Amino acid sequence: MEEFGIIVACCDQDYLFAKGCCASIRHFLGDVPICLLIDGTFSVSEMENTYGVRTIKHWDVSHKVLRERSFGWGLTKMIAFWESPWENFLFLDADTVVWGDVLNYANFKEFDLIIDRPCQKYSDRAICYFFFDIPGMEKHFPDFDWQKHRYDYYCTGTFFAKRDVFSLSEYVEILDFIEKHPGIFKHGEMGLLNFMSFRAAEQGKIRLAQEPMQLLVRNFDQREVEKRFPILEAGPGRPGEEAAVIHWAGPVKPTHSRCKLYSEPMSFFRRKFLRDAWGITGSGADMALEIEDVLHWLNLYKNKARRQVAKKLTFNL
Repeated sequence: MEEFGIIVACCDQDYLFAKGCCASIRHFLGDVPICLLIDGTFSVSEMENTYGVRTIKHWDVSHKVLRERSFGWGLTKMIAFWESPWENFLFLDADTVVWGDVLNYANFKEFDLIIDRPCQKYSDRAICYFFFDIPGMEKHFPDFDWQKHRYDYYCTGTFFAKRDVFSLSEYVEILDFIEKHPGIFKHGEMGLLNFMSFRAAEQGKIRLAQEPMQLLVRNFDQREVEKRFPILEAGPGRPGEEAAVIHWAGPVKPTHSRCKLYSEPMSFFRRKFLRDAWGITGSGADMALEIEDVLHWLNLYKNKARRQVAKKLTFNL
């Protein structure tokens, strides 16, 4: 595939999963180019040395408006649409792994944006929670037929896209709108990216396709997930039977221990990274994953406490 690579967005809190994500890419997709889109200033030299990843950091972003207004939870991934190193790319959240040849879902000759096809219809309540406030959308965007896409709204943890598929000025207009009306679009970029995707398709600006390429772990019985994506002694089982992006979307993340969801695929590929990078295997790898998990939770609590303090200081002012 010409002019193509995979972009993985990560911050310091989910970098431990990004390593597993990239290891899964190398396992199933070989030497396809990888780029880490990084929110933060932490080092990723181990990934650069092990898998030859390239990086997009804050100071690398060429568009000033993106540097100033599109880093942080829910917006960092949007930078990929204008700053991708390749004309065509696959985007992945850090808390994902690929399973099988997911590149079979790519068709850039016929489509500009290929998104996941969800397996359920969204109720009004679910749309208001995950995507956008319905009364607000009807008031401010009356020409957008939000009901038409009840079966289409998608989790934005993975998608194939062409660079510049959207107008940057349109994105800036939406950012301006969000500053004036902060309660309309929900869950970071989930609402705004769904809106941009389906509005552009309705207006004939982009060629949009949907494929059943993403599995949201928390939406399924965990025994079913384990059966579909088994980790055997020799590694991933049944890899030729299904191609999917496995996504641990939501607050429960696929840590090595104390995870309520089936997380073995992520643990396997996190171990693979340790083996590829440092030659660490067996009990040493398990210990390393435990340490990473502890640091992950400490980092979460530290950032949460920092936000609470900042909120109190703002309130007092």
